[in-house]
Amino acid sequence: MATVVLSGASAAIPALQISLDLLRHELRRRGDADVRVFDLASTPLGYCQGEFDCWVKTPGLCRAHDAEQDIVQAVHDADRHVTVDAVTFGGYSYTVKRAIDRLICLISPFFEKRMSLTHHEPRYERAASWHALGWQPAPDPSIADTWAALADANALNLLAPHVGATVLDDTSRDAWPRAIGDMLGSDAVPGGTIVDRAALREAMRAAAIGADVGNGHPPRSVALLVGSAKARGTSLSENLAAAMRERFERAGATVQTSFAVDFLRDDRARQTAQAVAAADLFVLVTPLYIDAIPALPTRALTLIAEARRTHTTPARCAALINCGFPEPEHTRTALAIVRHFSTAARYTWAGGLPLGGGGAVRPDVPLDQQHGPAEHVHAALDLAVGNLMAGQSLSREAIEQMARSPMPDVLYRLAGDLGWRYQVYKNRLAQADLRARPLD
Repeated sequence: MATVVLSGASAAIPALQISLDLLRHELRRRGDADVRVFDLASTPLGYCQGEFDCWVKTPGLCRAHDAEQDIVQAVHDADRHVTVDAVTFGGYSYTVKRAIDRLICLISPFFEKRMSLTHHEPRYERAASWHALGWQPAPDPSIADTWAALADANALNLLAPHVGATVLDDTSRDAWPRAIGDMLGSDAVPGGTIVDRAALREAMRAAAIGADVGNGHPPRSVALLVGSAKARGTSLSENLAAAMRERFERAGATVQTSFAVDFLRDDRARQTAQAVAAADLFVLVTPLYIDAIPALPTRALTLIAEARRTHTTPARCAALINCGFPEPEHTRTALAIVRHFSTAARYTWAGGLPLGGGGAVRPDVPLDQQHGPAEHVHAALDLAVGNLMAGQSLSREAIEQMARSPMPDVLYRLAGDLGWRYQVYKNRLAQADLRARPLD
């Protein structure tokens, strides 16, 4: 059996090195002779820019030339994929998320419905099973649940036949070998615990609802962070953040807007993190990449949490997660991750707005000039900013308004599939190229 390990282990976290060694030992014990480990902590990698070029310009291949090409080929060839990482707010660290974000070239852009929600069709006939080995210093069942939910969502989206996940902690190191063995031996089917869409909706609501703080103080300063790495003026997240900024400023707040790419260089990243940490209200506006926060805003959240350690003034955190699938329920795990971040960074969680069907809202036209599929977004932002400026958490009405579907899901899937075909036509490629299998 061929196994690929994407490892975030580094000398800075000895426990991760130990867990990686135990994993290698268990794989040898199982007779796995073909094991390839990618040391992501020491491997320079680019980040996904969310342009979908790997679907409509070079179908099946990422255009960036770095070690990710070898990683993608190895994952394609493998029977089993294992991620080893420090659990970061319930999700992956920036180091590992860079690699995972760029695995989307392994699947097709076309939509289909699986396990109650829209997902992408397979590009290849087979996929590796998906395993996630996480570590955190002390046990936290809620964060471990989010880690397992993320692994399950990843496995379902990437069409893995089986999924396994576990989180190790330093209070029970004697149990690590067995936990790793159980993870590798899991025969769980991705999405097997999904009962129906209503249950997913409830999980999304639970993550989105903020703390009950009553009537607090209106924020004088607001920090917006745009999580998209796309060029300025081309992302929906930036458009949504601009609409929020106008509303906050009309209500009398001072607003600063930062971008994910501001967190690339260490010196600028830490300065930006300190500025965000000093604001009364922090709002993350980000797309969904492979069921979670993209790599760059993950790095930003990590640095902001560090910066918040020096701030004792109470502050609040909220989020708007926009998703390219028609169902907002896909944002449930990402919302849980931002909620965990909020706790770690000593914010009061003010709630999250889940936007599904983001592809129906234009990124290049100011939001308030759009109608039709954008009408419910206007209404949700009006309510949300009103709540936040009153010192309150997001109301259920604001959350439900944002979660409204802009059109029937089946129509969205049809329009999306036609959109992929039109883009590949503009790029002068054959329609058959959309289903290319360059790694076979």
